[in-house]
Amino acid sequence: MLESKRKFKRFDLPLIVKFRPAKGKTLYSLGLLKNISCEGLNLEARGFDFIKHENLELELKFPQGNSSVSLFGDVMWKKQDGSANYAGIKFREQNEGVRNEILEKISYHTSIPVESFINKQDLYHKGKEKMTLPNPSAQKDISSEKPQKPGLVKQYTEDGAKCTLTFRLSKEAAKDAQNVTLAGDFNNWDIHKTEMIKLDSGDFSVTLQLDCKREYKFKYFIDGSRWENDRHADKYVPNNFGTDDSVVIT
Repeated sequence: MLESKRKFKRFDLPLIVKFRPAKGKTLYSLGLLKNISCEGLNLEARGFDFIKHENLELELKFPQGNSSVSLFGDVMWKKQDGSANYAGIKFREQNEGVRNEILEKISYHTSIPVESFINKQDLYHKGKEKMTLPNPSAQKDISSEKPQKPGLVKQYTEDGAKCTLTFRLSKEAAKDAQNVTLAGDFNNWDIHKTEMIKLDSGDFSVTLQLDCKREYKFKYFIDGSRWENDRHADKYVPNNFGTDDSVVIT
């Protein structure tokens, strides 16, 4: 791991990154993550010509359990060395809840303490606004674009085609669960396909990228024995088993 003298610590993290321009529906390219901080990352790719200031849609792929984290960033600089292209990418501004969720997931899969991404003494001011990163374990809720529904955090691509959607099951609803999976229309109700991450807070979370302008039925499957609805779903609909399913609208 690499720590620099910059405002924010950077860490060597050799992960595969899928990426593509946020505008349009081009196929993903593959790159290698060189290092990462709480403000951005450095990316190496071959056969892709980065464009300065272009907004990219990125997906960090972790080797454990085919897990991934989706995010967006702007190309701040680029350079070429032989057949390799390099780019410095700054994360796009997003609400604090989504940012902390991303850092928690990176921490979970890499064993980097989430608080290590930023030094308390390195907090800085931008104008009169103090930029801070709260301790995620002290958070009770994630902010979202719909404050009345804190369990579902939605972030849309600029063209409105895709929605990066974070599902979060509270520890109160999970009731000391050891394992929670997410099943729904988006994964053919496969109870093994989408495993949720248990956060330090005791909540369970997972992020998916879904098509927009659709309604998806879903439920949480807890410890292989019981189903739970999302208390912050957009609505509920009856199913064929005499109960209700949660619905999220993208």
